[in-house]
Amino acid sequence: MDMHSAGLILCAVLAFAHPPGLGAQEVARVLGAAINRSDLPAPAAGPAAELGKLYDLVWNAVSRHYIELNGLDATPEEVAAALSYEREFKRKDRAQRVRKLKELDQRLADGWLEPAQRAWLEEFRATLARLAQSDLEDDRVPAPDPQREAAHLVRGIELWKMNGALYEQFGGIVALTRFGPFPHGARVALLEDYERRGLLRFSDRRLRERLFSLLRSRPALTLAPGRVDFTPYWERPIPPSYFPD
Repeated sequence: MDMHSAGLILCAVLAFAHPPGLGAQEVARVLGAAINRSDLPAPAAGPAAELGKLYDLVWNAVSRHYIELNGLDATPEEVAAALSYEREFKRKDRAQRVRKLKELDQRLADGWLEPAQRAWLEEFRATLARLAQSDLEDDRVPAPDPQREAAHLVRGIELWKMNGALYEQFGGIVALTRFGPFPHGARVALLEDYERRGLLRFSDRRLRERLFSLLRSRPALTLAPGRVDFTPYWERPIPPSYFPD
């Protein structure tokens, strides 16, 4: 076999083994940047992982653009207020736990407790004791750099402001989460708005429909319109963390 024939056969084998453009097959484009099939998890990871990664890629770009476009970046004053809130919350939380631990010690000294009540109090005390030990260990570590602390808070501040702005603009269902209100319906509406404006396009229509079907699923816990409040957490009174003062 001459070298020319061998070269043709090698090219044919490589072409069938790696179809041209398969790894770079575009599935979506957000703000001019392509999202390729190769950016998503392999099929073996499952459809949930695929949709989760696609959403992250789309939302990270859209949310950053929306924040910058609407002037929702965290200001130095907001960062300072959030940092002050976080520190005061931790101080108050620790003081409350110390007081509760003393109260539990007094209650457990009572010899007339029911077995079930004693077991519950002892479990609660053990939890608080572990947290107290963690506090002592934290005290031995050098205080965190204020600049790093502030930088860590920036993204959370911007997300909180963005969520409030989205709800004001689009309304919709608001989910109740452990971190506060979440503008579930407004986030979907924003993605649809970006689609209409040509800022977000999906080449893979089936993937697009699967994603939006998931995003439109109703959250388990929602807030009635009259109870929705997107006041930033750092502007609210510090709540009791375990029990009232």
